[in-house]
Amino acid sequence: MNTYEIELNEVILYEEVITYSDFKGDLILTLTSKKIIFEKEKGKLKKSRELIDIINLSDIKMYNNKPQVTHKTNEVSIQTINKNIKIYFNNIFKPSIFISKIIDVVTGTTITERNVNKIKDAINNVDDVLGINPKDTLKSVVENGIAGSILHGIKKKK
Repeated sequence: MNTYEIELNEVILYEEVITYSDFKGDLILTLTSKKIIFEKEKGKLKKSRELIDIINLSDIKMYNNKPQVTHKTNEVSIQTINKNIKIYFNNIFKPSIFISKIIDVVTGTTITERNVNKIKDAINNVDDVLGINPKDTLKSVVENGIAGSILHGIKKKK
């Protein structure tokens, strides 16, 4: 009976009881900083775990710098280099937490950093398309109010 021992530089990020498309019955999913581990709990009195499958996070496919991990209600789909898998959670809120943690590890960013980058990209797109400097315009609105900004004009890109 094989069990998984985490490495010294590996951290457990998430653990949950799930159902896995390649196996019948409940399994324990453990997300670490390097892998997704699937184990079956054995024994009534003396509990132990039997290793069922391991997926390296580095094997998850990427498209447009986004890991290919999606969910619908309680079902999570993961596309890896070797296979596509489906994981079923017993709660509709847990897949979001699981996916967020995977994306954090695979991209090396947190959800806050990703959202800040989206806002920065949107501001830069406005700047490029309209030729208006959104930062200076916002600063003008804060300093002069909306009416003052309209009277003094919107700051154009120099």
